[in-house]
Amino acid sequence: MIRSMTGYGAAERTDDQVRVAVEIRTINNRFFKLIPRLPDGLGAVEVAIERLLRAGVSRGTVNVGVKVEPRGPAARVPINTDILAAYKRDLALVTDNLSDDALLALPGVLGSEDVLLTGIEGLQERIEAVVAEALVELNRMRDAEGEATANDMAATLEEIERRIEAVRQRAPAVVNDYRARLQERVQTMIEGAEITVDDQSLIREVAFFAERSDINEELARLASHVDQFRELLADAAPLGRKLEFLTQEMYREVNTIGAKANDPEVSREVVEIKVGVDRLREHTQNIE
Repeated sequence: MIRSMTGYGAAERTDDQVRVAVEIRTINNRFFKLIPRLPDGLGAVEVAIERLLRAGVSRGTVNVGVKVEPRGPAARVPINTDILAAYKRDLALVTDNLSDDALLALPGVLGSEDVLLTGIEGLQERIEAVVAEALVELNRMRDAEGEATANDMAATLEEIERRIEAVRQRAPAVVNDYRARLQERVQTMIEGAEITVDDQSLIREVAFFAERSDINEELARLASHVDQFRELLADAAPLGRKLEFLTQEMYREVNTIGAKANDPEVSREVVEIKVGVDRLREHTQNIE
């Protein structure tokens, strides 16, 4: 089952100590790229978050935002009691008339708002749990979009196969039409002149054209690529790069067919096949 690289997932948990909210957005990228937005002071959690996301997302740009809001007693700004005691000892030598407000205003006594998060028990585990929930929602959306994409690609493959068969049926007539045109052209050129052209010369020319315009091998390889593509659609592993490579091979075969088969009907079918392959290629660029 294919999975889209584009998706969104969100989750949150709230208890008497903290509210943790996580949003994950993914867009297509050839490689895995994490863009985290974490509260100051939680840089250490980034490693754990990346480990979780890499386990659920093989490639793509992953934007993850984490919000942490302390609640209840955990919401107070901590006081650095060691620094406060040191200040009191030093100031006792020069004055005994220093208000509590003045003491608290001294540098380092009050922790910054970032320090609020360090006093919450098991905060990293809480964040990881919410990230995991958001990841489940993200992949649910990516799976749904991937299923729709797979259905569209399957329909495109059927259309390409129909066009391939049309070209295969037309190919023998291309040589016959060339033989008829060549005979007519030769007859027009030698009409009224004392010149004869033996059948062997015409046969050699037609044989040369038939060999030069033979597209059976290209048609066989193109049909094989279509079969491989269809088989990969049912694979559970990430396969975007494999499918992208197959579309490149399909382009190569279609271009060769168009160049070798000098026939308007074949050219029209080749154009339609190229449209289908291009549609497949666009889809593969958004498949994990």
